[in-house]
Amino acid sequence: MNLDVSAIEQQYTQLLNFVEQFAQYGPFAAILLTMIESLFPPLPLVVFVTVNVISFGLGWGYLYSFLGTFIGSYLMFLIISKYGRSRFEHMVHRSRRFDNLLHWIKEQGFVPIFVLLTFPFTPSIVVCGLAGLAGVKRDEYVTALFFGKLIMVFSLSYIGYNLAAFLHQPVKSVLLIAVTLSFSFIGKRLVAWYEKKIEIRKLKKL
Repeated sequence: MNLDVSAIEQQYTQLLNFVEQFAQYGPFAAILLTMIESLFPPLPLVVFVTVNVISFGLGWGYLYSFLGTFIGSYLMFLIISKYGRSRFEHMVHRSRRFDNLLHWIKEQGFVPIFVLLTFPFTPSIVVCGLAGLAGVKRDEYVTALFFGKLIMVFSLSYIGYNLAAFLHQPVKSVLLIAVTLSFSFIGKRLVAWYEKKIEIRKLKKL
């Protein structure tokens, strides 16, 4: 497998230089970094988690990343639950996909929230927002959020922590990416299946 290893290693060295400076700000910065991502979805969570695990090690970096994204996602849920229903619910109903996901969360609660949050590339703000609009109970949401983020952040932490090994063992990297994409594909098929199920129910009511 041909890869431009020298160019990748140069970028990795630049990342390490940034990490060395970032680590000086301590755990608060690590938690804040992933917390902000929950509120602003365009920011790359995988990059922030990678920075944290390289800066503080796999254990502490994983913990800080988890705490940050957990707190941020919970805050977003509270904000949408209290202030966002009248503002955002009509926007959700304009999108068939979001509307179907909203129905799924209303009907099943824990299961769809947990499933969606385990996907590495699912925007947290979407799941949190839909859970808030669906009127999910706080304890049910917190349980799904806790276990979903626990799994998702660990997968990102493992990838980030082993970044250097992946540069010299690209086959290992490809296999891990393939497994991650496979889980995402299965999850998307599950969501698509449930969306179709909801569409059939809507047609029967007509």
